[in-house]
Amino acid sequence: MRTSGRRYRRIGTEVEQRNLTVGRFNIELLEAFVAVAETGNVTLAGARLNRTQPCVSTQLRRLEDRVGKPLIERAARSMELTPAGRILYQHATDILKSHEEARLRLSAPELTGTVHVGLPEWSTTGQLQSIFCNFVRIHPNVKLEMTVADSATLHEKLSGNELNLAIALVNPAKPEPASVVEEQLHWASGEAFVPSDPVPLILFPEPCPFREISFRALASAGRQWYERITTTSVAAAQIAVTSGAGVCCLPSAAILDGFRILKEQDGFPSLPATRLAVYTPAKAQSPIVAYLEAHLSELLQNAIPARTSLTGKNSPELRVV
Repeated sequence: MRTSGRRYRRIGTEVEQRNLTVGRFNIELLEAFVAVAETGNVTLAGARLNRTQPCVSTQLRRLEDRVGKPLIERAARSMELTPAGRILYQHATDILKSHEEARLRLSAPELTGTVHVGLPEWSTTGQLQSIFCNFVRIHPNVKLEMTVADSATLHEKLSGNELNLAIALVNPAKPEPASVVEEQLHWASGEAFVPSDPVPLILFPEPCPFREISFRALASAGRQWYERITTTSVAAAQIAVTSGAGVCCLPSAAILDGFRILKEQDGFPSLPATRLAVYTPAKAQSPIVAYLEAHLSELLQNAIPARTSLTGKNSPELRVV
């Protein structure tokens, strides 16, 4: 009986030790899972992480082994998060964000001073602005002054040395930037909007390039249109879209939950991608600006949330070229 008791205690200890290891997550495994969830595709996830497709698949299986439950249901042509996968996705994104912030805080130099940055308005409510907010949290001795404007205005302010750095649409009159990020444009309407001719358009005033893009695309499809609302405010345009007032050409970062994306089957031709880049004035920059410029292009790749059938967020239509 004593031997049996010792055996029972030993087995119990092994079970306890095994249970303690369940749910301990490796950062690389979480990165693979989040990338698959946000791209909806193992191959795309591998490209995003610079890993091979077999590597991502193996890491996903290892994570499922750690959890003890399937995280993604795989069908012939689709993938879907399981209930456990949806729970883990919420926590994994927070863990990875905290991990990246800790990495940046430990690796970043000590910076002090003021930096003037410019942002396109459609990105000010999303992750792009949060990049700068996280930057000043990591560097408490840095003061951030942010200007939100259209790209033409941002380029003017850069030329006048009113800004130290700006994220703006590529200016064909300037030298091609080393790193350009493409962001897809969409036809956005309210859920209850019924497409009709002529198409009521919600537009931004000149010199917004989205105007001409909209006109050319509709003309190529033989559609008629009229200018129903013109506004300088992206937020006002989003409200107009939500209310069903018309259709607006918007980049991925400006697409809100509840918007309907109109496609070719709805009579709306596909739209090109916008091209964004990080710009600084030609003159020598402070260490703050140099550091931001060096890291911002990489951060910009993930600045727009992904929307897939798995996560319910914006589609991953931002890529570096």
